[in-house]
Amino acid sequence: MIKHIAQEILEELRYQGRNNDALWDADDIARYMKLSKSTVQSRIICKQNFPRALRMPTSETGMGGRRWLAKEVKQWVMRYREPCV
Repeated sequence: MIKHIAQEILEELRYQGRNNDALWDADDIARYMKLSKSTVQSRIICKQNFPRALRMPTSETGMGGRRWLAKEVKQWVMRYREPCV
């Protein structure tokens, strides 16, 4: 039990320590926000004020999956921090 908790904490610290210039997909955003991927897709990334996604070309004819700059996602999240009382 303790080993499992320690592994989860270590994984979270590694995840939080990623470079802010990293590109995140919907799974990364869900992990960061501690939400399900479906909630992120249906209720978060579709908001008008959410950071715009990047699409990297993966072939001559198609575009790859959407990615977001981690720094922008984190800044967006911090806008919703509760004020001090």
